[in-house]
Amino acid sequence: MIATLLVIVAAYLIGALSGGLLIGRLLGKADLRAAGSGNAGATNALRTGGRLYGVLVLLFDLAKGVVAAGLLPLLVAGGPGWLAFACGAAAVIGHVYPVYFGFAGGKGAATLIGVLVVLAPGPLVPGVLTFVVVLVLSGMVSLAILLAMGAVVFTQAVWVWPALGSAPVLFALAMWLLMLFTHRSNVSRLLAGEESRFERVMLLRRRR
Repeated sequence: MIATLLVIVAAYLIGALSGGLLIGRLLGKADLRAAGSGNAGATNALRTGGRLYGVLVLLFDLAKGVVAAGLLPLLVAGGPGWLAFACGAAAVIGHVYPVYFGFAGGKGAATLIGVLVVLAPGPLVPGVLTFVVVLVLSGMVSLAILLAMGAVVFTQAVWVWPALGSAPVLFALAMWLLMLFTHRSNVSRLLAGEESRFERVMLLRRRR
């Protein structure tokens, strides 16, 4: 039991390594939390620091989820079946509330995608397709993320639950609720019709 708890804590500590802040320091960038939307994630890095910065942050945060959910559980021989999901959730929470950076991190989407690559690659496919379609039509990253995660939850419930039980579905649902919470300011702006658009990826806008 102690080994299981230590692995979950390690997953949190890995998740708490903020790519936006660490890579920003390496590139000589100002604190990402003081620029743009104030978020330490890849989207804000791309908008405020350029393509290289954004891509590096995205890859770093994705890798955290892969390592936490895919590698750390292997350290506990005969560990419980839910351990990988617990490690994945801990990494996402670490990204959102990083102990190294005053518990002020990103919104967790990129790290969650890394977790899903390992734990739910099948349901991730409709999630990615939903994200791309919504993004190019609306230009709203937050809306695309929330609807994509909803697609993952739905696919988990319909496809995975009958075969593997409720744990994957409960994990996906919990992570979707966390995404709703971390994107709550975006949701408020969406409801008010004030959410910003990433116009460079809007196909319809380009055609005009």
